[in-house]
Amino acid sequence: MGSLTVTQLKSIQNGNSLKSKVTAMQAARFDRKNIAQVLKASEETSESDLVLTSKAILLRSQNGDFEEGFELATWSVKAKPASRKVVVKSFLQNKQAPLLVHHMARMKRADAKNLMKDYFSEGGNIKDIAEWLSVAGNILKTGVVPDETDGLWGWVKDAVGTVVDAVVGAINTVADAIKEAGKNLAEAISAVVSWTQSKINDFVEAIIRAGKSVIQIMNEAVKKGTAAIQKFIQAVIEAGKKGIEILNWAISQAEAILKTALTKLEQLLGSFTSLLFEIAKMATSRIFAVVKALLSAGKSVLDFVSRLDRISYSIAKQIVQEIKRVGRSIREIMNAVINRSRYIARVVLDALKSLGNSIRTILAEVVNKTINQLSVIIGALKDLAISLAQILDEIAKFTLAQAKKLMMALRIIWTQVKEILEFIARKTESVIRTLMAAFIGTLIHIKEVVRTIVEDVRAAFREGLIKGLIQIGKSAVTLMVEALKISASVAAVLFAILMDVFGSHRGLNAKERAEAEKVFGISIDLDQVQLTTASFPADFIMWLNKNRPFTTMYVINYKSGTTLPMDTLIHELVHVWQAVNSGGVYMLEALHSQFFGKGYNLSEADIRNANGKLLNLEREQQAVLVEDYWKAKFNGERIPIALDLIEPLAKQVYKAKFKFGTFTLKDLEFVTRPTLVLSN
Repeated sequence: MGSLTVTQLKSIQNGNSLKSKVTAMQAARFDRKNIAQVLKASEETSESDLVLTSKAILLRSQNGDFEEGFELATWSVKAKPASRKVVVKSFLQNKQAPLLVHHMARMKRADAKNLMKDYFSEGGNIKDIAEWLSVAGNILKTGVVPDETDGLWGWVKDAVGTVVDAVVGAINTVADAIKEAGKNLAEAISAVVSWTQSKINDFVEAIIRAGKSVIQIMNEAVKKGTAAIQKFIQAVIEAGKKGIEILNWAISQAEAILKTALTKLEQLLGSFTSLLFEIAKMATSRIFAVVKALLSAGKSVLDFVSRLDRISYSIAKQIVQEIKRVGRSIREIMNAVINRSRYIARVVLDALKSLGNSIRTILAEVVNKTINQLSVIIGALKDLAISLAQILDEIAKFTLAQAKKLMMALRIIWTQVKEILEFIARKTESVIRTLMAAFIGTLIHIKEVVRTIVEDVRAAFREGLIKGLIQIGKSAVTLMVEALKISASVAAVLFAILMDVFGSHRGLNAKERAEAEKVFGISIDLDQVQLTTASFPADFIMWLNKNRPFTTMYVINYKSGTTLPMDTLIHELVHVWQAVNSGGVYMLEALHSQFFGKGYNLSEADIRNANGKLLNLEREQQAVLVEDYWKAKFNGERIPIALDLIEPLAKQVYKAKFKFGTFTLKDLEFVTRPTLVLSN
């Protein structure tokens, strides 16, 4: 329809009541295209007529075409300032403030700003703006316009872009207008705290799209108390913001507010683990306050510790450190570690060590736990590159009963007996004694310990370990009995070690060495040969052996207070040579020769039957032969058997030093080769 006729326009102007105005409009078949014409005429007539006309248009808009209300608002933007205020007041008086806000949202931003100033100057309430924002936020979430609002929001379907784009643009228009009017959109928060959670969620969705930050929103919410904080935290999360943003805001608040935020976040995120994920994203300097607040709010150390394997190692370690800094004891922290994984134990131990707590202090808090539980702790120490030697040092500081328990746990992690024993052997005598007592206390049989010491442990460490066993009450006899159960060679080596342990020794003197070199050369390391000078066990065995000297590996034992004759020394050095070439079993073979064989008896027939090989003789016969060889060859003595017969066999114990022969240049032959000359 075109413009109204003069008659139609006059009929509408003559209406002096709202009802007559509306009736006249209907009779004139009035529509949105006539609004500017009618309003202009009313503006020229009087302010009161403009008020009545505006209300009539609003009434029609409510009951029919919502676009008539938009045309009314749009006309007012270009009208005189006084007329614009009249239109705004009409919206407010007819309780159509949200509708006016909605119309402003569709305008150009400059027009909306002017209208918003009048909105507030004429008594407009920010709560009505919040109502509109809540509806807009709901549309943003769903992406569609609800059926019941199609008449009001239908315009967004014709807008450029998507529904969401159109609504976001409208929200920003309103936000800019509010700012231009000297108001803060965040102030609307105080007006909506009594709303339902879902409606607040929609409102927050809208104002976040309008550029409001989590900090701005929460700073306003905190002014309204705990209930408002909880509602707006939920709304912020529902709007897609991360928990870290709430945490970064809450950390600057009082501890009570921080606790409220943490409790609400945990509820919204669904678990304490999810909350820890968010905490792990925080700057490390802020974690202390969060941990302190959570502990104060009722979280236990176990709540933290049991979840350390779900966050990064560095943050997990820091959380443990903060728990300790808050004032929680090592005992409480370590009790929380029990029955947790080895990885968690590693994190906790690393954190505590970094704070200066010693391994012993940490272990002391868990030493009363089960062996398997302790083994997890020991395993974690190993994972932290704490050496076996260091752990053994710490175990040695405990009482024997505690040390045994820790040693049992250690043996679950370090299963190689040899490895443990060699590390024990490196300790001081008192520490060896303690650790050996603990080690034996792990229910390992003494036989196994002896076998490992003799067969697997390096020679340099054997004596210290045997001393340790003796000092904790294991007698030499007991050790020998166990060694004999293993093998003759093990018993022989152990016997030699015992002689070293109980005896006092010296090396060969110059004269003894010179004579020995004549017979043996370098086939024996003469630097290792030791002669006993005082030994109660050696004297005791000498008495059993009818005062005959005897050799245990490199040690030659003879009665205290006597001098060892040179020929006897050569005889015993043959046994050393046997030990070097055959191992400890030679001792049993020598004993067998003494008690069950030919012993020291050597005949020409025995030599011939040896077929030129010294080793074909019995052990004692070998020693007698070489002894006689020395007597005849180097000492000028008469011997029962001709030297020529025994010398080839005796020389088999000799090994000469390698020497370069001397020569002169004339001994070398140089061959001159002809030179091949190639001609061009």
